[in-house]
This record gives sequence, C-alpha cells and structure tokens, in this order.
Amino acid sequence: MLTQFGYPRPRVARHAVRLLLLGLLLGLLLTSFAIPGDAATGTMARATPATPAAPAPEVGPGDADPDLYAPVLPDQRDAVYAETAGRLSRYRIEATIVPAAETRPATITGTVDLRVYNDAGEDRDALYFRLYANDDRYAEGGMTLDAVAVAGVPTTPELSVADTVARVPLSAPLATGAAIDLTVGFAATVPTAAAESYGMFNYAPDSGTLALAHWFPILAGYGQDGAWNLAPPSANGDPVFANTALYDVALTAPTDLVLVTTGSEVDAAPAGDGATRHRFVSGPVRDFTVVADDDYETVTEEVDGTTVVSHFNPANAEGGAAVLRFGAQALRHFNERLGAYPYAEMDLVDLTVRNGAAGIEFPQLMFIGGDYYDDPNLARGVPTFLEDVVAHEVLHQWWYALVGNDQYVDAFIDEGLTNYLTMVYFELVYGPEVGAEQTEIYLERPYLRVLFSRGDDVVDRPTDDFASGGLYAVMVYNKAALGFGAIREAIGDEAFFGALRAYAADYRFEVAVPGDLLAAFEAAAGEELDELWRHWFEAAEGAEDYTRDDLDRDAR
Repeated sequence: MLTQFGYPRPRVARHAVRLLLLGLLLGLLLTSFAIPGDAATGTMARATPATPAAPAPEVGPGDADPDLYAPVLPDQRDAVYAETAGRLSRYRIEATIVPAAETRPATITGTVDLRVYNDAGEDRDALYFRLYANDDRYAEGGMTLDAVAVAGVPTTPELSVADTVARVPLSAPLATGAAIDLTVGFAATVPTAAAESYGMFNYAPDSGTLALAHWFPILAGYGQDGAWNLAPPSANGDPVFANTALYDVALTAPTDLVLVTTGSEVDAAPAGDGATRHRFVSGPVRDFTVVADDDYETVTEEVDGTTVVSHFNPANAEGGAAVLRFGAQALRHFNERLGAYPYAEMDLVDLTVRNGAAGIEFPQLMFIGGDYYDDPNLARGVPTFLEDVVAHEVLHQWWYALVGNDQYVDAFIDEGLTNYLTMVYFELVYGPEVGAEQTEIYLERPYLRVLFSRGDDVVDRPTDDFASGGLYAVMVYNKAALGFGAIREAIGDEAFFGALRAYAADYRFEVAVPGDLLAAFEAAAGEELDELWRHWFEAAEGAEDYTRDDLDRDAR
C-alpha cells in the first residue's frame, strides 16, 4: 500500500485536492501478538544462477490440479507447478454478490470448501481464520460464519480478538505435511463509504464501485516459525497477512456488473434472473480480491506475455490510459531487474481509496486512487504522483505478492524496498537526474523534516509500535527506502539487483524475514553488511548521515 503520509502534496486538479485529506492514518497503538509454536523448518537454501536446480519434491497431499495453474504464464507454469503442487492449501469458493440498493448494503454470501495443507513444521490442533470484515473500521460491515465442518463433522468456531479471529478446533492433530478438508459457510455485509476502511472493503456510491478485499474467511498468516499471527488488524499498515494458496472461485452476480479479480476467468454461464456465474482460478497467490462495477472501460497492453489491463470509470479515460502506460513500463523494467512476473494478467483498477492511502496492492490486481487520474500534468510527459502510485503498486507484485513478509512485524521489507525501487523506476524512465530529484522530493524531504523536528526512530519494529501513523509512514516508506539506496550505493548495481533476483527466486511463494534479504545482499556483494543494515534499519542514527543544512538545501 502507498500512503500519502511523508509525501509532499501532489499537484492534482483543484477539485481533486479538496477530496484528499493527507495524514489521516490512525495513530492508535495496538500491540501485535502471535500464538507461539515450535520452530518451523529452516530458511530455504539459496542457489546461485550457476547451481543446478534441485529435483522437485514429490507432490504433497494438497490440491495438485494443474488446471488451477492456468493463470501462470506458459513458459513458467511447469516450474511453478513443480515448486508448489500439492504443497499449498486450496480454497474452492462458491459465492453470490448482491449489490447495494437504496435501503440495504451490498452483501456477499457463500461457502468455502478448503483443503488445508500443513506446511508449518509442527502439528496443528486447531486452525485459525481471519474475519477482517469485523474490524471496527468497516462500520456497518461485518462477517458471520455458519455450517462449519471439519472432514464432514460439524463444529463450532470460537471467536476472539473482537470477532476478527475464528478458531476451528480439530478432533485430532493435523500432522506436518498432511492435509484436511473443511467447509465454512459465510455471509459478509459490505459497508457504504466507510471513511476509515482505506476503501478496500467498501461500496462507493459516487462511482458505483464495489471493492471486495478480504471478503471471505481466510486462514490466518504464519511465518517461518509456524506461529499464527492473530494480532488485531493493523492500525497503521496493511491489515491482511496470509500465506500462498490456490483459489478456485465461482461468483454469481448481476450480468451488468464487470468483475475484476485476482487470477483469470475460465468460465461464465447464465445463472437465471439476470445473473451470470463466473469462475476464476488464481495460480499460487496470497489472497483473492474482487472489484465489481457496471461501467468500467478498459485499455490493454502486452508486456513479456502478460496482459496489463487498466480498468477505469468513463470520466477518467485520460488517466486510465496513463495508468496503463505507467504499469506497462514498470513491469517491463522490473521483469528484467527482479525476475519475470509469472502471471498472464495484471489489473490496475480505478477506485476510491480512503484514509490516507493512495494505492493498495493485491495479488495480480492493484487499487489505484481515482482522485489522481485527473491531473493536467499527465499530458506534459513529466513525472506525476499518479505515476509514482502505479509504479509502487506494480513493484508490490514482487515484494508482498510473490515474496511475502509479515507486514505486522516487518513492513519495511516490502514497503521500504518497493518505495526505493519506485525511485529507480523514475531513474530508468526519465534518467538519473530526474531519479535523484524524485528521491529528494519523495524520500529525503519528508524524512529530514521528521529527523530535525522530533528526531530519528528505528525502522525495524512492529507496525503498530510507532508513536503515530505519520511516524510509521516516514520511517517505513522514507527512511527504509533511503537505507536500501545506501546498500545499492555501497555494493553497486550488479550486486544489488543480482541480490534482489536471487531473493525473489529463493523466497517466492514463501514468507521471508529481514535476515533473508540481508543474506541475499551479502551473498551477492561477497562481504558482510551487518553494520550498514543495523545503521539504517535497527538504529536511530540519521543525524550521522544528514545535517540541518541538507534540510535547508532541499527546501530551496
């Protein structure tokens, strides 16, 4: 997710400025906690490009249906299948979308048929689901469960953490490397114009757009130690932390609705009463997100076999075309530098985002704040904030979507790295001078203002341990990004981008921790970088790198 905190006010059309409220991230302090478990299996071994690939493990007891991999590009499908088949959980969801009406909110109801594969490295005596829609920020929104059964035996889930966690007990422990089937019925109510929701689970009556993130019960995320993350939904950062799974989703909705989703549509058939049943499959992804709208227009471009699609409201046609151009450029440049994006489609969607956000990333699909589409600078061929948002969200397809991390604990890994590489995008598209200028505007100035007003802070800390949402944003998005720039300067481009390619290859579909990224940089550079890493991410020593003269110079 890209926040507006820490960034200068973008120059947008006058009517759009009135809609943007900068700095509305909540400053609430919520302490993250996790249910401990035994240590999981160790970190994956790294392979240099010259090392032959190890033979793929045998297919596990999870779902290994090759049809679920249809959204993966043909030239990568065999490798992705060999890495993951039978070793991921699989969600098969049948649901119905009922749009909002004058007297009632939008709803989505259905059933999840879930095969859970236990790759946590320890036996499980219960499974935990997140019901993010029950968080207070979603106002009248919410989610209930019914008809929960484990291996065909009905059971009653136990709710906790303000009804955002559901514990499903198991009659016998689920062994590591084993799988079990569950069914979960659910009903979700979608709030209308929920001011604190970021717009990710929300109906926007002004545009008629229904945004459905975390609309179904999803397994709680867990890291390399196997511990479930059951913290209250983050006040400052992204609320969803989930592990990679396969999705087979059927959605019945009014025929006039355009559905934009994670994955690819593989079937559509009339369902009676003016409705259509659409079926989608995802390939290996961390989540499944849906957007529904009755008047979206689209433009497309193919990049390295991937179809990039910009979906936009009719009034935003110029911005929609620009979003396509920016997204295609970002994908082309970073396929080369980070490793190839593995999916056949990438969707960039115009909708209303709220509460200080400017864009929000999901697997294969990104929300782009519609307020930024109306910018007179789009016709001038100069960098714009909209371009920054698009490049940032596209880069999240590597850092978060492919290579996961626990955003509640280590948000700087994906947000800081993504924000720094967004400046690299400007360098690649417009040249080094513009790249340096954008770095000064978007990274240095916000950080220096904080550094020489309240003082520095540590980057590597839980998201909700920061004193405010504004401080979180500046440390995680600005200071952390500058830290990754310092690493690039220290080890050079060949080692820096080589490390990122190796990190992406070694940890795609997994959950990484900061030490994994540090190890990738050290392996590529052939030297220890512990002190540089500590200085930028684990200490508050920014005054050693900058003086107040730097702030005054930047202000000029």
